[in-house]
Amino acid sequence: MRNDERFIVAFNKIEKYFDQQIRDTRYVPFHRAVQRLRKSNPIVSHYQQDLLEFSELRNAIVHERTGHEYTIADPHDDIVELIEKIEQELTAPETVGNLFGKTLRTIQADLTIEEVLNIIKETTFSQFPVYVSKQFIGLLTDKCILHFIAQRMNGDCSKLFNTEVRELLKEDAVKEANYQFVPSAMSVFEAEAIFMEAMKKNKVIDALLITDSGESYDKLKGLISPTDLIKIE
Repeated sequence: MRNDERFIVAFNKIEKYFDQQIRDTRYVPFHRAVQRLRKSNPIVSHYQQDLLEFSELRNAIVHERTGHEYTIADPHDDIVELIEKIEQELTAPETVGNLFGKTLRTIQADLTIEEVLNIIKETTFSQFPVYVSKQFIGLLTDKCILHFIAQRMNGDCSKLFNTEVRELLKEDAVKEANYQFVPSAMSVFEAEAIFMEAMKKNKVIDALLITDSGESYDKLKGLISPTDLIKIE
C-alpha cells in the first residue's frame, strides 16, 4: 500500500473515532472535532497540532490528485508512521493495567517506622499502600517517613522508630490525599493528564493506585508514579 493510501486509511479511522466521541447529528469538520475533543481527551490534546496538520495534508491528498495513481502531496514515511501511531493510541490505547500491573508491597497500619525502614532497606519499594486488615486507609511514602522524623528529631529517636504507621497517616489527615485510585482500563495518556492537572494546581500526587474498578475496595493491581511515566516517554 502506498504512503498516501496508508495515510488516508488512518485518517479515516481517526475521523470515525471523532464522530463516535462527539455524537453530533450534524457533520463536524475534522479540525473542529480536534478543537472540541482536546478539552476532554488527553490523547487529542497531546497530538492536537499534529492532527490539525494532518487535516490540511489530507485535503491536499484528496483534493489535489492529478490522476488515480498520482498525488501532489505524498506523505513521508515518518508522517505515515505517526498518524498510524496516533490512530492506534486513540482507538486501542495502551492501558495502565497492561503497562503498570504488578505485585505491590502493602503494609498493615500497625507496623512501626523501624519495620518499614527495614523493608525499604531490603527491597526497592518506597511507596506502601496501607491497610487495616483489608481496608485501605492511605499511602505511605519514604518522603512521609523522612518528614515525620525530621520534624520530631530531638536526641533519642528510638520512640520515633517505634511509632506505628497509622500515626503517620493521621499527621497528614488534614492534607489532601497524595494518591488517587484509577481503573485498570484507563489509558496511559489519561493517567499522565491526572499528574499534569495536579501540578497545575500545585497539588502532590505521589502515585495512582490501579484496581479493576478504580475503587479502593477492589484488589490492587498496580501503581504508577510520575517517574514511571517519564520512563516510557
